Amino acid sequence: MTDPLFTRLHTLTLTCAVVVLVVFAAVPEVDIALSALLTDRAGGFIAAQMGWPQVLNAVLRRSFELVALGLVVLAFGAALLRVRPASGLRCWAFLAAAILIGPGLIVNLILKEHSGRARPMHIEAFGGDHLFSPMLRVADQCLTNCSFTSGEAALTSAMVFAALALGWPHFGPRGRRNAVLVGVGLTALVMFLRVALGRHFVSDVLASTLISAFVCLALYRLMGMAQARHSFTAGAIAQDFVTLRQVLARGASRGADRAALVLRNLWGQVELVLWPR
Repeated sequence: MTDPLFTRLHTLTLTCAVVVLVVFAAVPEVDIALSALLTDRAGGFIAAQMGWPQVLNAVLRRSFELVALGLVVLAFGAALLRVRPASGLRCWAFLAAAILIGPGLIVNLILKEHSGRARPMHIEAFGGDHLFSPMLRVADQCLTNCSFTSGEAALTSAMVFAALALGWPHFGPRGRRNAVLVGVGLTALVMFLRVALGRHFVSDVLASTLISAFVCLALYRLMGMAQARHSFTAGAIAQDFVTLRQVLARGASRGADRAALVLRNLWGQVELVLWPR
């Protein structure tokens, strides 16, 4: 069945990808020029010299990492414990897959470890001692955790895109508008902070966002989320958390019983040694 919104989003993502590739591949100096707008006369990044942008960046980064970890653990935990969430196990698997494949595998394990692109703050144009590398060129200016692409931008956009995809059928017109505004605002803020702090080029954060978009679109179609997401309601999610608390409580109770049994057996062995019968 044709999904007009999916088709439009797919076309938009492809168009944006072509524009980004053409602009930054044809004129790689655009990256330096855009980053230079956020520096002082000495070439240092203004935001990196201030306290609050770094604190805000750290808070956003840790918050998204904790939420992502929680989502992945919940998805794997439900699968391993054979729990059937009322909101749909496939929905939680979709969230976990969007996080693990885009930001986890493609960005952090492949691109950031093998691109060799030095971060803006480390290149000669901004006071560093490394050479600038165009977006699509494999370089030797960085050994690990390199600039291309941005892990933070990938994680933020992946979570935003996946959450919007799941929640879209349950939002009214006003809710959809507000959700898009919040999602775009969060993603843009994270992208801006990474560039303003000199940690990434504009092409890095744009490429990460596009990667997350393509991954979410592919998973949406491959996992059949058009139908599965209808079970992902607020009431079902609340019911799942009640079930989770019950499962954890039973697990804690069984763990306490096992611990008590082990301690009793251990004390019995100690008694035999100290006070043999």
